[in-house]
Amino acid sequence: MSFRSLHIALLQLYAEGGSDAADRWRLLTACFFAAALPLAPLVLPLLMVVMVVARLIHRDAWRKPLLQADWRSPSPWLLLYFLAHVVGMAWTTNQDFGWFDIGIKLALFLLPLLAIMRGSGRQGRDAVLISFCLGCALAVLLYLAIAFVRALDTDGAGLEEFMSSRFAVGMHPSYLAWYLVTAIVILLTGESRERLPRFWRNASLLILLLGVVLCQGRMGWIALPIVLLWALAQGWRDQVLRKDLLALLFLAVVGAASLVLGSAGVRARLVDLVDAVSADQADATQSAAVRTITWRAAWDIGLVNMPLGTGTGDVKDELLKEYERIGATHALEKRLNAHSQFLQSFAALGLAGFILLILGLFLPMLWPGGSANDRGMRRLLMLVAILNLAVESMLEVQAGVLFMAFICWVAWWPSNRG
Repeated sequence: MSFRSLHIALLQLYAEGGSDAADRWRLLTACFFAAALPLAPLVLPLLMVVMVVARLIHRDAWRKPLLQADWRSPSPWLLLYFLAHVVGMAWTTNQDFGWFDIGIKLALFLLPLLAIMRGSGRQGRDAVLISFCLGCALAVLLYLAIAFVRALDTDGAGLEEFMSSRFAVGMHPSYLAWYLVTAIVILLTGESRERLPRFWRNASLLILLLGVVLCQGRMGWIALPIVLLWALAQGWRDQVLRKDLLALLFLAVVGAASLVLGSAGVRARLVDLVDAVSADQADATQSAAVRTITWRAAWDIGLVNMPLGTGTGDVKDELLKEYERIGATHALEKRLNAHSQFLQSFAALGLAGFILLILGLFLPMLWPGGSANDRGMRRLLMLVAILNLAVESMLEVQAGVLFMAFICWVAWWPSNRG
């Protein structure tokens, strides 16, 4: 329970990254980047450059043979997905937006490139993954502290300061929920799950669970019980883990029920989700109902522009034209994207973009490689990513691109435990 036990566990993790100063520096840059993902998103591009350079200048980075892609991992597919966007500039009219989009997606080239370079270094995976999990827990505590201070303010919104975007002040709550659920996956499955002392692992899990609930992201709420039940099935024979997971499930149910009963905003979001199924009005403004409109628009644009799509830079313009044509005033005013990465890719790059994204997510989930525990973790990571990308255009925003490229790279490093 002491901080000393946590300190010793972390020192042991970082010691596994290598024996010399170059190895330790290389691991440290990756750990800083992992922790900064939820804590300091504004510095991530700079940290990514430092991390990439630290690996490219390593003594073994350019050894022969140079490249060796593992097609069971998502990284080679993400690299091809990025290159498809570069090719898509050939039939793009809006070159400015196209190159801006290429810049946003640059991590889908740099980190997958490190993944397929034989000498770029993959030691210390558990230290990097645990750094990410602890960064997520610290981010939740920071946001709770900010919300508490705001709630005490006489001009604040009271308990609403702890909900959704008022809680997740550092990034969009849907993205934060994706991060937090991913951290829960790492702490409950894979070879990394026993690397923290039990008290600190359970404390982190409780904080992450609370964060997912407070983000109020519907996909986070859907993914959380799937993750907990999956981990329970995978670790059922572990009596200690089973006891901890059953307690987490109970707390998740109690927390969700309390929010539904105590928050009118939460009840409204649930009603919005149900109403969206039958929503036909083009000028709908509720989040879930608007999604059905943007999905249909992106699908229609993809069909009209088969098989190549609109081009990398023209997809946003074509979506806005379609919103105007069908009278989707809210989507037009907000300049919304497709709100589904699969449909966004289909509209922009046609069959090529759609198929590459499907292969990059589903093949690693079906054939992930690694030990039995790591296979479970990797499958679950891909499932959580698929669920989130299905309802958000996550790879159109830096927070989604950097996280997707990073977690798909690190999770396929060999485990410290073999």
